[in-house]
Amino acid sequence: MKVSKLDIPDGIKQDFLSEGIKELNPPQKEAVDAGLMDGDDMVVASPTASGKTFIAELAMTKKAVEEGKKAVYIVPLKALASEKYQDFSERYEELDVRMAVGDYDDEGAGFETADIIVVTSEKLDSMLRHNPSWIHEIGLVVVDEIHLLTSPNRGPTLEVTISRLRDLLEFQMLGLSATISNSDELAGWLDAELVESDYRPVELNHGIYEGNEVEFYPEGVEMEDPDESSKEANSDSFQTGKEVKEDSGEKIESETYFIEDTHGRGTLNLVDDTLEMDKQAIIFCSSRKGAEKSSDRTGKITRDDLSREEKKELEDYAERIENVLGSPTSQCKRLAENVRKGAAFHHAGLMSQQRSLVEETFRKGLVRTVSATPTLAAGVNLPAFRVIIRDLKRYTGRGMEYIPVLEYEQMTGRAGRPKYDDRGEAISVANSDKQEILERFIAGEPERIQSKLNAEPILRMHTLSLVASRFCTSMPDLKEFYKETFYAFQFRDLDEVERKIEEVVEQLRDYAFIEKEKMDATKVGKRVSELYIDPDSANHILETLERAEDNTTRPVTYLFMLSRTSEMAPRLRVKDKEHSDVGQALMDARDYIMEDTPEEWEPRYDHFLECMKTSLMMQGWMSEIEEEQLMENYGIAPGGIRAKMKNADWLLYASKELARMKDSENTDSSSDVEKDLEKVRLRLKHGIKEELLPLVKYDQIGRVRARKLHDHGVRDQEDIRETSFEKLKKLIGKRTAEKLKKQVGQENIFDRENIMDYFD
Repeated sequence: MKVSKLDIPDGIKQDFLSEGIKELNPPQKEAVDAGLMDGDDMVVASPTASGKTFIAELAMTKKAVEEGKKAVYIVPLKALASEKYQDFSERYEELDVRMAVGDYDDEGAGFETADIIVVTSEKLDSMLRHNPSWIHEIGLVVVDEIHLLTSPNRGPTLEVTISRLRDLLEFQMLGLSATISNSDELAGWLDAELVESDYRPVELNHGIYEGNEVEFYPEGVEMEDPDESSKEANSDSFQTGKEVKEDSGEKIESETYFIEDTHGRGTLNLVDDTLEMDKQAIIFCSSRKGAEKSSDRTGKITRDDLSREEKKELEDYAERIENVLGSPTSQCKRLAENVRKGAAFHHAGLMSQQRSLVEETFRKGLVRTVSATPTLAAGVNLPAFRVIIRDLKRYTGRGMEYIPVLEYEQMTGRAGRPKYDDRGEAISVANSDKQEILERFIAGEPERIQSKLNAEPILRMHTLSLVASRFCTSMPDLKEFYKETFYAFQFRDLDEVERKIEEVVEQLRDYAFIEKEKMDATKVGKRVSELYIDPDSANHILETLERAEDNTTRPVTYLFMLSRTSEMAPRLRVKDKEHSDVGQALMDARDYIMEDTPEEWEPRYDHFLECMKTSLMMQGWMSEIEEEQLMENYGIAPGGIRAKMKNADWLLYASKELARMKDSENTDSSSDVEKDLEKVRLRLKHGIKEELLPLVKYDQIGRVRARKLHDHGVRDQEDIRETSFEKLKKLIGKRTAEKLKKQVGQENIFDRENIMDYFD
């Protein structure tokens, strides 16, 4: 089907044609034939890179331009939101494209004029709690990666948000999914058309590396019966001649590709082979440490593949990567050194700027290999010719276990670049039984998507939201709402959930978040819902703040309070050798943590130790301990530190809001508790001691610059005014010094003393 024949606005049609998009591929054509442009609800299940986003764009632009309705595009991750926002903004300059991530205490101000809104499910859920007027203008909701309904972390919020929108509004629903085994069940819940396709613009060949050879199988290979001793798998030929192996009645038709063993390690041999083809590879490892070690090793190979010009360009990137923090850590230096060699690692322990720079160098072809944890597979769009899966098992609480098939398919889906390759290769390194890899992953089916809504903390948070927003005003209303969820559609029997709902409502009443005699949120309960925190955490915060009013407090009072909330999980694990020191710290702090400390033999003791270690890490951060030392002491990387500080910042903001509500009943002025909370919040945000608070309020003055200014006698506004521009320039740089002077009302820095120096 030609794009020129589609019933879409002419301006949008020309945008597509000018980009060379002239023909619809099979799943896109099938979606249009199934009623996409007529406003029909739809679930599209097809492999990675099969053009699902373009299906969404067809529907979004038609809704926005012809019908004047808003299109909401839901993604699971902030990084994906940024990527989609940038893509849509560049392509549709005539449309108002907005993005909503981050702060959970707003309703999306300014979205009244938006045509397309890119948002995470958590952010959309939080905005719905504020009942913004613009939601009634929504005409299309696109849920990207809708199979993540099965995720214990993100699934329940996505499920409740979808259910709520469907109950509240009339709109077109479009779910985009990887290939899953029960996509028909998902479509059934949404009462939507199902479009399934195995189309990929780039052929994907699955391989297993063992010894010095790779056996390849095309996508879609099937085993007759994995439980029988006789199994057969078919594959098409490419590269080398066919080889049919027979062993004990087992017949497997496969392609054998020989790899020279030049390094003694399977992964390195595959990297060498990739470079010989002038291609790039992504190597998936089960852990952060594994990814870093893999990158170290591959860097020894990739460095010889770089030209002089490439090395020079990579040096610039390496400098930026190394100096993202004020004081580079060993991890920063390690990553920078790898990048200089044309290799990199990628995981959640990196700073977001570092991850972005790694992705940029890989897209430009400068970095030849990226060794990553599986989070990259579910994140940004970063394809490569070859994907090497080094680890098909990872450690869980039950020992080493195989990863889910769906995760394997997400990783292998990165193989093959539509604009550059006619095929892609996904190669698993056979550290375990080769036949098991073939049967479980290559010929296996991905797991069924299952609702994870039946968990008490999830029900508690969303039940309060439903009551606080007046969406449900009685127990029958609540039960009726949950009957429309995916959980109810899958499991039918809601007796257990209804019992849990009743228990949750009673608990919320005990917390005084829901009225005793009617199904209505109290003033505090409504605010807790708007602040988007677990009601259990809110209750703990309120109890701690109440005790803090009548007792002596220290920063650890509030740090331990934060560590005890569900939002700060996972907390830092306490190793056996640390038990004594962390236990002593807990004993030293017991007079200030505002709750009874359990004895060593009590079940809660280990949990309190983890909370104490997490508190000590935060205390170290706000005591200006360098990231390198924090990594060594607490086993947490800079990216992990920032993630914890971000959660802590939000919880402290929420704590201040709750404290203010309580104080407003008694006095017009801020309490000492509120002031203490704000001090701790600012110190955690910047990682500083209290003495630097007067300096970090200025733009571009963080922990490093503030400490340098303070130690050289510049400690407040008056000191900044009295200090010469010459001295400030030497301390914090010319541009920052200029901005700092402007912020204290000294905009004209071109005095007789400084003008010649300024133009040096």
